[in-house]
Amino acid sequence: MPAMSRRHVLAGLAISWFQLPAFAQPQGGSQDGFRILRAYQNTTTLPGSRANAVWGFEGTAAGTPLRIKRGEELRIRLINDLPEPTALHWHGVRAPNAMDGVPDLTQPAIAPGKSFDYRFHPPDAGTFWYRPAGNAAAQIGRGLRGALIVEESAPVAVDRDVLLVFEDWPLAPAAPLTVNGAPEVPLAVRTNERLRLRLINATVARGLVLRIERHTPRVMAIDGQPAEPFLARDGRIALAPGNRADVFLDMLLDRGERATILLEEAGAQRVIARFDYGGEPARATPLAEAPPLPPNGLPERLDLRGASRHDVQLDALVALPAPLQERAPVFSVRRGRVVVLALGNRTEFNQTVHLHGHHMRLLDRLDDGWKPYWLDTLTIPARQTDRVAFLADNPGKWLIEAQALNDKRPRAAAWFAVT
Repeated sequence: MPAMSRRHVLAGLAISWFQLPAFAQPQGGSQDGFRILRAYQNTTTLPGSRANAVWGFEGTAAGTPLRIKRGEELRIRLINDLPEPTALHWHGVRAPNAMDGVPDLTQPAIAPGKSFDYRFHPPDAGTFWYRPAGNAAAQIGRGLRGALIVEESAPVAVDRDVLLVFEDWPLAPAAPLTVNGAPEVPLAVRTNERLRLRLINATVARGLVLRIERHTPRVMAIDGQPAEPFLARDGRIALAPGNRADVFLDMLLDRGERATILLEEAGAQRVIARFDYGGEPARATPLAEAPPLPPNGLPERLDLRGASRHDVQLDALVALPAPLQERAPVFSVRRGRVVVLALGNRTEFNQTVHLHGHHMRLLDRLDDGWKPYWLDTLTIPARQTDRVAFLADNPGKWLIEAQALNDKRPRAAAWFAVT
């Protein structure tokens, strides 16, 4: 999947709302002011499959969504009732390093029967998700993933907030794709209603191209950070594994009409969600064009003239699980300095790169300008080098993860230090 651009970030969409069966275990609750997330396994049936040993949080394989307002403290106690160690990485959240959830680098792995307390104030409003780090691919593919929504301090002018989490299941034949745990999602809508679609590609290594029929999606945020709003070309949205997009969608058809969201894959199309128009209109006329989402405080500009510049070759990263703490950082930089990375992909397959603890700008190829959005996850095409820039303002040891796209090769990683 090519790197996202204003014209190519939108490429299609899949939706489903039927949730996988809940496990027969106690769910949720709180202790000492911490919300409990319990990770455990049980047997359930995936679409098109026999019974499978699926793992999940709070009794659901499609992960319990967590919601919090910007400025509030997130307090989560993860209890590990799995047969192997795990930890929680808050994908895209610029959290304190001790809360980043990378076993043996930022915290000890949580052994079976043990717990760990995650406690921090998410600095940004936006759409994020939580999942294991380290030996992540196998655990994510069994169901250990969920959405983290950090709401803006003031309400955003939409009628409904709709979360769509896309998951694949490598443990089952044909690795089926589900949305919120189901193969297809029906959404009842009203004329002149405005939806905020929060789209999360929580697959292990699967690129998604989505297309919303008969509507004009407006992209408002990418990877949790507000973007310069733009229309999705041909109604398409492209999401690499780990990417998120916030899309405003005005429902402008008449009562009784229907439209679909399609997944475009391998030359075919599949319906993954549908909009069914019914009831009375939400209002007499459509809403005015929405203003940009409020900024999160990332710098408007990056001074690249004195940047700390480094080459990172993805084929030189270490396959996980590996004792990363025993290896030297690929680079070290003082806090507050701008970093430019040349991410080189000398392999024959596309690779998705996730940067922990920071958001980055994708630089133009011919000069030092950049795309008008922030990313924490980027796909580097085969035999290509892309340059990114970010402000190293979050101290600690931070992971750079790489995963071959649409491939079963193990996830690889290296780390860098901000001092």
